[in-house]
Amino acid sequence: MTFSSEKIYLELDGHLFLYEAGHLSELGDPSEIIEESIFVTDFPDSISRIIQVETPPKYADVMARRNLEEAGEFDQPVTVITHWKKKKRKNTTDIFFTAVPIQSYNHYMTHVEETSAPILLFPLYTVLHQTLKKNARKSPIAVIFQHGRSADLIIGTKKKIYFANRSMAFDETPEQIYALWDMVLSDIRSTEAENRIKITKALFISWIDSTPPEWKGDLGFNLDSLAEETLELEGRSYRTSFFKVVRKLDVAASISGPSEKLAYYSRKAILPLNLILLLAVCLVFFGYMYFTRQANALNMSYQNLVSELVSVKQLQPKIGGHVPYEETLAFVKRLERASRVPSYKEFVNDLSDAFGEGMVVELLKVDYGQGGLLAEVHATVKAPFGQAHRGYQRSLWILRKKGYCIEDSSFSTNIQASHFLLKLTKRNP
Repeated sequence: MTFSSEKIYLELDGHLFLYEAGHLSELGDPSEIIEESIFVTDFPDSISRIIQVETPPKYADVMARRNLEEAGEFDQPVTVITHWKKKKRKNTTDIFFTAVPIQSYNHYMTHVEETSAPILLFPLYTVLHQTLKKNARKSPIAVIFQHGRSADLIIGTKKKIYFANRSMAFDETPEQIYALWDMVLSDIRSTEAENRIKITKALFISWIDSTPPEWKGDLGFNLDSLAEETLELEGRSYRTSFFKVVRKLDVAASISGPSEKLAYYSRKAILPLNLILLLAVCLVFFGYMYFTRQANALNMSYQNLVSELVSVKQLQPKIGGHVPYEETLAFVKRLERASRVPSYKEFVNDLSDAFGEGMVVELLKVDYGQGGLLAEVHATVKAPFGQAHRGYQRSLWILRKKGYCIEDSSFSTNIQASHFLLKLTKRNP
């Protein structure tokens, strides 16, 4: 999913920015974010890196947190946000993570959960990781984001991360920024040597104060700057590619809870969902009109044949023998049995009685065969899983009570809604 004209909040280097429609403004505190938006943060006092831990992947985040606390890198408990992990050997796992003081992490998550509008929260290194996966091929690449006196670097492929770290200069003077780029290039060379890999491309993500590297000589890889856009901040124009990258993020990559993601998806799906529902109603209406006409025509033929049968019965044959009305009588009997099968209107009413609130018919197929009514129903339930499944079971019970035979049924669910399929028959008596 691509974010188009969204409000995007960015917390970076101790500053909070709001980006909207080409304008950038600075705010005071994340508590001011109370509307539907994308929120990217570098989590103050956090660290992001890749390490190897002696444990299976299942417990890698727990062991990474323990190693950080034992090394004294934090003076308080931390939460580990896992971006990627992979088993390397038996009981050995590589893990790429962002570690955040637990008090700070809980503050962010509580604010996101308690805000009525859905907020999608992304750590900064999730943005870099997503950018790497969307641009990498088989060969490793580097993604670099330089802002102020900091440069964030991540190296890897779509399926493996080799290096992740933030380098920092003492200040933002040209000499220190030049030294900062030397550190970044040194990290790239060390990663190539330690992992016996060759980086083929480096992607540079720019910020409003970025200074692109001026590396000289044959680097052995292409240095490409991502496409930029112009924005305004306090009356001045700047060029940056960062927000173009953010708009390409996947909703699933957010660390917000399932309810926030579902609410965000739901709000974006209101218009297409309304169109689908309108189409479904139109299909049901025109189907009802068609089958009503068919039923009326069938009923008229039946009445004519019944009248003819009555007239035939009043005749008293003088000579016994074969009566040439067996086929007509059989046909009339079939029509009479068909008349006892529910009409399309009655069938739709039976479905309405069986289906509760939140159940929406997406597809309805009805056939009147020689054996009776054959129907196939595809429906969606917009309710939590437990409530949706109870409503589904209740519908089956009501349909059976009305005389329908459930030939086949299935129930499934996903993050947006629950779905079920019914194949029903109602045989001729």
